Amino acid sequence: MYFKNTYNKIYLGFFLSIIAVFFYVRPLNSDYHKFIAGDGFGYYSYLPAKFIFNDPNYDFKWFNKAHDANYVYSAFPNPEQNLLVEYGNKKINKYYQGLSFIWMPFFVLGHVIAKITHYPADGFSLPYQLAIGLASLFYLFLGLFYLRKLLQKLFKDDLAATIAPIFIFYGTYLYYYGINLNSQSHVYSFTFITLFMYFAFSFCKEDNNKIMTFLLSALCLAIVACIRPLNGLVLFVTPLFFTKTTFKNIFKFQELKLAHLAIALLTVAVLYHQLSIMYIQTGTFLPYTYTDEHFDFSNPRLFDVLISYHSGWFVYVPLAFISFFGAFFLPTLKQKIVLPLFYAGIIFLYSCWWYWPITARAVIDYHALLAIFLAAFLIKVRVYKKINMAFITLLCICVIYYQLKSIQLNRGILAENYTYKEVFWRNFFRLHKANMYLIPPESIIQQEIYLQDNETQFSDGAKNNSEKYSGNTSILLDKTSPFGGSGDIAYPSLFNQKGMRKIRLSFWCNFKGDVTGAQIYLKLLDKDRKVVFETPFYINPDYINKNTWDYKEFGYQVGDEDLVGKNPVAYINWFIWNSETKGQIFIDDLKTEFILTNTKFETLK
Repeated sequence: MYFKNTYNKIYLGFFLSIIAVFFYVRPLNSDYHKFIAGDGFGYYSYLPAKFIFNDPNYDFKWFNKAHDANYVYSAFPNPEQNLLVEYGNKKINKYYQGLSFIWMPFFVLGHVIAKITHYPADGFSLPYQLAIGLASLFYLFLGLFYLRKLLQKLFKDDLAATIAPIFIFYGTYLYYYGINLNSQSHVYSFTFITLFMYFAFSFCKEDNNKIMTFLLSALCLAIVACIRPLNGLVLFVTPLFFTKTTFKNIFKFQELKLAHLAIALLTVAVLYHQLSIMYIQTGTFLPYTYTDEHFDFSNPRLFDVLISYHSGWFVYVPLAFISFFGAFFLPTLKQKIVLPLFYAGIIFLYSCWWYWPITARAVIDYHALLAIFLAAFLIKVRVYKKINMAFITLLCICVIYYQLKSIQLNRGILAENYTYKEVFWRNFFRLHKANMYLIPPESIIQQEIYLQDNETQFSDGAKNNSEKYSGNTSILLDKTSPFGGSGDIAYPSLFNQKGMRKIRLSFWCNFKGDVTGAQIYLKLLDKDRKVVFETPFYINPDYINKNTWDYKEFGYQVGDEDLVGKNPVAYINWFIWNSETKGQIFIDDLKTEFILTNTKFETLK
């Protein structure tokens, strides 16, 4: 019966498309793209702490060992820095506990499978990773399912309620975070905010099952607040749904059922899970665990978060910009005023956060509101046939544009929060993976550039006149002469100043024949040309665009820990190596940049 409805079939097809995309795009067992990663370490680690490592005080002293057994690299020198911060005289996990609660059934599933299949039962081996991947799909589907139901209740329009979520998913960051970043909090927050709004609306507008809808909305609100406490602000949306009979006969004790008690107890369990862990770690129920991270309301970055190249929400998600205009067509005057102001208030709030680029993904949490605006817009324009077709076409173009940017983001062509004008336009239509080391111009204090164009300034290696990117000469790396590079360049005096010292290496290259990779080595040398520090970079097969000139960029931030106890650096030297000594690699326009930056765009405090 359910699938006799055309719109239900369309929505089922939508869900099947997400599954297909997920398994096509998302690696299931990649060393470099695991399901539990980034902020997810903090949200998730409460589970292995409690159920595997017998860590009642949540000290997480086991974390580094478990991490190193399952991950080939870490974003931090010390892996526990992924989650632990200094709080008083101890280290605590700064992340909240809500996700660990809703992940619990999937964690148990992964643990059982690990035991049966003889994988390490350490909380991070493959069965646990896949379990969190499954959880991310489950909660994404749950949110999208109830988003449609919410739109149906609000507008009584099956068409708008069916296609608005499809556009919102495929045309916004909900897609990227739903498919690729499975242990970040935002998709889960989207789901439970949507559920809260659905049950709150049902409670306010309907006379049946009031106790059930009230308790379910309370449960969802508790989960929302335990994932990200700031998202508890969604409570202020509910007065828009109130009617004169909203609270009439809410508690009729003769209507109480066992299911009601179960939901009430589950809500208490969610709050207990959060508060007890908080108290064990900090000695207080309501600590501020983000320590020195804060809001700066005197310096909101609205322009940057909305229309800048590096983080502009409207630049990368034009569908969001268009959807906002749908607020003019909401059913009531209160909704027309309050809902867009509320969403704008959320954007303003995050634009004041010390790391304001987070806004572009933080607004995912409230995409139910964006879907409401878009549905209202779709209903309004549908009565004008010519305008309606043009509008749908415009939305499709917005989705295609966003998908292009999403592919570029996923392939390293653009970098979330770090892209700037030159990079944006240089790579506007690029689909092939890129090697990039992005440094936003606004963060640069001072820089020196050394260009070896093989015309006025030559680089080391075998000269070649048959292939070149510019001018008449390039460097050829082949079996006879596999090395080419910068030669010795004086270490700049600007690196003696205060700031972050970054060395960026870039060049144009053309791979020909059966060569499938190359290596780059950066060396810091003392006055006697002895190595003080060196680091390698690699060009892998996925990043080789054969028989055409391609731009490559690598870089390294020179930290004090790299140089402590060693001779002073006098020179740097870097070279490219055709390590397979087969095929041909042509290189041209080698550029060495010494860049001193501030911490304006850094994610670490």
